[in-house]
Amino acid sequence: MDKNIKVLFDEENDILYVSLKPGVAIDSEEIAEDIRVEYDDKGQVIGIEIFNITKMLASAVGKKIKETLKI
Repeated sequence: MDKNIKVLFDEENDILYVSLKPGVAIDSEEIAEDIRVEYDDKGQVIGIEIFNITKMLASAVGKKIKETLKI
């Protein structure tokens, strides 16, 4: 794993941020509902924001439990 990669969780706002490398975000785009990718001035990805992360995880875990138990 790259030493520059950092994972931060904003509990108050329910946002998971994955910083891939140091830099200032110049642009960003929503690549899926509640998922944004941030770009630096060279157009390289420097971070990923995932909004409503606890809801996403709860939904995914719930779905997996239902599949496992065949509910």
